[in-house]
Amino acid sequence: MEPRYLRGAFIAYEPDGYPDRKRTIPFRFNPESLSRQLSTAQGKGGAGVAVGSGTSGTDAADEQSADAASGPLKESFNVLVRFDGVDRHGTGHPASKGLPPELGVAPEIAALEDLLHPAEAESSHSSDGSEPVAARARRPTVLFVWGKKRVYPVRITGMAVEETLYNRELYPLRAEVDVSLEVLGEADARGNLAVQNALEFTHGNRRQLAQMFFDNTAEQSSQILPL
Repeated sequence: MEPRYLRGAFIAYEPDGYPDRKRTIPFRFNPESLSRQLSTAQGKGGAGVAVGSGTSGTDAADEQSADAASGPLKESFNVLVRFDGVDRHGTGHPASKGLPPELGVAPEIAALEDLLHPAEAESSHSSDGSEPVAARARRPTVLFVWGKKRVYPVRITGMAVEETLYNRELYPLRAEVDVSLEVLGEADARGNLAVQNALEFTHGNRRQLAQMFFDNTAEQSSQILPL
């Protein structure tokens, strides 16, 4: 029997709809790889340090010690999501239930693209009750779920869609979507419980895993550096 794998997914919460009002896009095929980029933003130290009277540039730079957090951490992903309507309908996979085969994988692609668009909002009335005023458009809060330890609140910054096979109605039967994601930060967590909880969950698990490694290698430190 083949081992069962967890499936990654995108979960989108409607504005102010956490935790109940959500849409889920599970991966039919987990991406075989994902690309992660981490960097720190430039802080006030280094070339941007202001030098006052009586303070040399070197002294001012020394005040920005190596262990000081120079700026917010930026993290981004690139994930290649694959859709195959031929495989889906040919195997009777649960994902095929309720989806007309003649539409191919158009519903999956549309659902993914929809995460880039503002959520639908009802019109609100002006203070004097004269005419309805369109509510300010807000995008859903998107979580990228990758296993039991990593749940990232993300902003989808772009998609590249490659459709490679069509049916007679010109609906795509196979497609790959390269999704660019930017992990949200502490500023985005203010007033957004979904972002706050996801960050705390993932950061806590990261620290736990890192501590497991450090505990395991503590005895080796004396063999590496004479400190």
